[in-house]
Amino acid sequence: MNPITFWLPITPPRSTSQGKRVMVVAGRPMFFKKKEHQSAENDLLLLCAPHKPAQQLDGPVRLEIEFTFPWRKSEKKSNLRFPRIPHTTKPDCDNMAKLIGDVLTKLQFYGDDSQVSCLVVSKFWGHKVGIGICLTPINISTILL
Repeated sequence: MNPITFWLPITPPRSTSQGKRVMVVAGRPMFFKKKEHQSAENDLLLLCAPHKPAQQLDGPVRLEIEFTFPWRKSEKKSNLRFPRIPHTTKPDCDNMAKLIGDVLTKLQFYGDDSQVSCLVVSKFWGHKVGIGICLTPINISTILL
């Protein structure tokens, strides 16, 4: 099967899966998503849905995610000549990846995000703002041991 590759023309959300609240109800912990997180998840569900494969991926997969944020107002003019530069402030890559993984699981791109055996996440400041996603099935027979 060919890779599933698509670009989401959206400013990457700063809300991550870390954005949950815990309340104790009748002695049991209950987890609730913060409004910003739920809103970001809903936006991503809508944008990713048209790219859903006809059949969910089975077996191990490689997930590559690229987040490109708009340039900061304080960005040095010398940096603006580049298409993009590394983003080194919050939010953290691993927390941002979790949100994308959860969305792809809900949309049934694959059965469970435990199938992701290779994860590559990067974040940048740049001109072309958005989220790039590439999901590639891993053919076990081609892996050299």
